[in-house]
Amino acid sequence: AVVSTQSTGERLEASEPGKSFATFFGKSPAQVKSEKISRLQQEITTLSNEGEQAGDALVVASAAVRSDIERWNINKEKDCRALFSSLSAAHTDYYTNSIAVWQELVDFIDKE
Repeated sequence: AVVSTQSTGERLEASEPGKSFATFFGKSPAQVKSEKISRLQQEITTLSNEGEQAGDALVVASAAVRSDIERWNINKEKDCRALFSSLSAAHTDYYTNSIAVWQELVDFIDKE
């Protein structure tokens, strides 16, 4: 957008003064042309500043997203460790109980 505005400004500077709506209200073509150039230069400055601000906001947002992803990965790793630890404890309890039941069955069979 800035490039096309700059080229428009360059075209206005190079062009000859022509008829415009403002010339019907008593403004000279040269004055209208200089006002257009001035407005375009202000627009270019404004858009450049807005572009820089947007770039700064992008850097801040990117850093925030990066830190969120890093924190999520750390939490994911902790959660997975806790989940697998819990799962292994449950399996250990299951097999310990299973061995106890089989041992009771063996003892029962031996008594008979």
